[in-house]
Amino acid sequence: MAYWDLITYCKDTKALMAEVAKVVPNRLIKDEQSNPVGFAIDKTPTIRNGTETLAVVRVTDEELAVIQGLKSLQVLAQVSAGGDLLAAMVQAERTIYDRVYPRTPVPVQDETGQVIGQYTPPELIGAFA
Repeated sequence: MAYWDLITYCKDTKALMAEVAKVVPNRLIKDEQSNPVGFAIDKTPTIRNGTETLAVVRVTDEELAVIQGLKSLQVLAQVSAGGDLLAAMVQAERTIYDRVYPRTPVPVQDETGQVIGQYTPPELIGAFA
């Protein structure tokens, strides 16, 4: 069985939840009040910027076919499991990625609130071990 790593982009998570409910309802995650809150797929934590999201996803061929059929989810990069996702992105997809996941350095403070350095988020949003 082949496995694929993807970087996925979603412009509107509410639209994605509605589409998943119709196309693959067994993969829809709901909260205690039965509100849709997620898509059951192997992925790293989701990066959010407003309504837009990014995630690194690992899927089988069958799951890949489902993802490719979802109109509200865009695959920005696809490689064999463990491949270089960032190198697989073309410029148009990289522009989306950089907009949703800006890697602006963040100040790091000690317990007194004094800035002691800065943290720059890594270039790739997540990885599988």
